[in-house]
Amino acid sequence: MDMDSKRVEKLITKALLKEISEGEQCELDEWLDASEQNRSFFESLHSEAYLKKAVGDHNRALRDAGWKQIKRKTIEVRSRKIRWQVSRIAAAIIFPFVLGGFIWYMMGSVEKSSGLPFVSQEIKVGGSKAVVTLSTGERVTLFGDTTVCVNDGLSTMINQQDTLNFMKNNDVVVAENSYTVIEIPRGGEYVVRLEDGTVVYLNSESELRIPVHFGSEERLVWLKGEAYFNVEHESKRRFIVRTDRADVSVLGTEFGVRAYADEKKFLTTLVKGSVEVKSENNVHRIEPGEQAKVDNAGSIAVAKVNTDEFVAWKLGRIVFTDARLEDIMNELQRWYDFNVFYTNSELKELRFSMDIVKYKEVSEIFDLMEKIRRVSFEVNGNNVILK
Repeated sequence: MDMDSKRVEKLITKALLKEISEGEQCELDEWLDASEQNRSFFESLHSEAYLKKAVGDHNRALRDAGWKQIKRKTIEVRSRKIRWQVSRIAAAIIFPFVLGGFIWYMMGSVEKSSGLPFVSQEIKVGGSKAVVTLSTGERVTLFGDTTVCVNDGLSTMINQQDTLNFMKNNDVVVAENSYTVIEIPRGGEYVVRLEDGTVVYLNSESELRIPVHFGSEERLVWLKGEAYFNVEHESKRRFIVRTDRADVSVLGTEFGVRAYADEKKFLTTLVKGSVEVKSENNVHRIEPGEQAKVDNAGSIAVAKVNTDEFVAWKLGRIVFTDARLEDIMNELQRWYDFNVFYTNSELKELRFSMDIVKYKEVSEIFDLMEKIRRVSFEVNGNNVILK
């Protein structure tokens, strides 16, 4: 089928965003069936290998050279104002024809070096990034400024800006052991919208495992790390967050769960509604403004708390109230990804109360802390030495 690149570009964009009409889908299918090369290219848009190549130096130079051409040929900006930032990966995925990147990719150009170009170690502000392991075992790396559709044969996921959307499909029969895993690295965060409409905000160094499709009796997910859940209410299916230490069960509400493996405490902080926290030998129902803390023995303690302190991270803030310096630095390390060293162990016990914007440069936070207490921060590359 003879079709100009502008038309193909537009059809692929609509297909990735699930906005393609039946007629347009037939048109795209004809183009896909026209050659194996067309179909292979379309499928490659979902792979981690393509995403890595798209941000490599080879393709970056190609993007820069085609900047003016891209500006003339990009599709109309819709009301939701999707951020097509050519300087980043999105343009390489959505507009490969304009860039000529698909020619380079399909011709099998081989990079001389393995992995991404070397970047000197420095402390960087975190951002939206995640690694998704599909039910097939394939791993896909996502960034907050990409738009891409992923389909593993059992489910369809659309990544747009900083949110991964799982599309509902009632017609697919799925084996019980079919799961999708979303991992958030250090210095990362991501938003996941599940097929039932539940929205999950995932914090740094966290992992969420979900079934490819929820069962008819319950909506069960597994969490390591920290997440904030805005659960879509369903009267017949409870939503259950399972962790190594306790389960949190709800019908529909908003709450935060913190279950990092390297921390002694498990916390559930309730913002709205009602949740049930169940450990191996205890069960407690908590109300808004309460927090359940589960220790290693499975004992549950419930206390009134300022919920804002524990869920502010999802709104771009990090709040500390009379917190130990070591605990503060551990938290900052997850977001800014640096190594910390203490010249004196007594420094770990210094206490601070702060409400900071987590998208600030970490040097601004260190400056603030130096003014609050007699402590100094020496930054050497990716290492921070406290004196």
